[in-house]
Amino acid sequence: MSDNSLFNVSKNNTASNSSKGLVEQTLYGIALVFVVYVGLFTVELIYTYLNRLHMNRTVLLPYTYNTDDKSVTIAQNPNVRGSKPISLSDNERSGVEFSYSFYIYVHPNTFRQEYGLLHLFHKGYAQPFPLMGPGVFMRSDTNTLRVYMNTFKGWNEYVEVQNIPVSKWVHITIVCQNHALEIYVNGNLSRKMTFDGFAPYQNYQDIICFSQRRLSLKRDKVSSVDDNGFDLFGAMKGMMSRLTYFNYALTYGEIQVLMNEGPSSEMDSSLMNDVPPYLADTWWSSSF
Repeated sequence: MSDNSLFNVSKNNTASNSSKGLVEQTLYGIALVFVVYVGLFTVELIYTYLNRLHMNRTVLLPYTYNTDDKSVTIAQNPNVRGSKPISLSDNERSGVEFSYSFYIYVHPNTFRQEYGLLHLFHKGYAQPFPLMGPGVFMRSDTNTLRVYMNTFKGWNEYVEVQNIPVSKWVHITIVCQNHALEIYVNGNLSRKMTFDGFAPYQNYQDIICFSQRRLSLKRDKVSSVDDNGFDLFGAMKGMMSRLTYFNYALTYGEIQVLMNEGPSSEMDSSLMNDVPPYLADTWWSSSF
């Protein structure tokens, strides 16, 4: 073999090795970028979760309260001593998002023959009309929960959940997301109300719990009310525990965690002997 042939073989081997090294370096660079991206994405997920869990959660009523004792006002003005301002949903991709989580205990004496509403809480003016974002009530004539949510269409937008258990603790979650309001009972989706293209109307007013106010509005006076009118008979008789606000839509897993916490035991009452884990999800049927 001539010297030229040996030189050509050596040159080809060098070029081949150089090409392989370049490919390996390229693949290594791509792998390194991928690992860094995955690492940063994981850190962002962890940060988002911790931020949502701690910074976007406002405990409004940490303990258990008799609903028919007296009205409780949770001030939203940060300049007011003892206020608990909540952070409203802002620029979510799916529209306005927020959630409320709480326990209720409905006393059988809360009901009467007369049709109307019994107050649990609402966000708005001292009088729960017309500003309710949201407004939560128990029907006075039956064990039906009614949840209002003002929209830019009007104030009288609500959804009802029937067959709420009486004389038992029940966990309720209200979730606003994807242009709809979802009501979870004991961790299960019970009802869903869409907003029909109108955005929910958030407000900056106080959160009023257990209002003792009475109000009667009839359709001949206020045309926007239902045929049965809008009648308030004060607060529901019973208890509420762990009222908490989130400025995002809770996930199914987060709802389960909140439900498993149970109502707060920090209250002197014989009724507190009946606490979870007795909760069952067989009393209701899904309807949405």
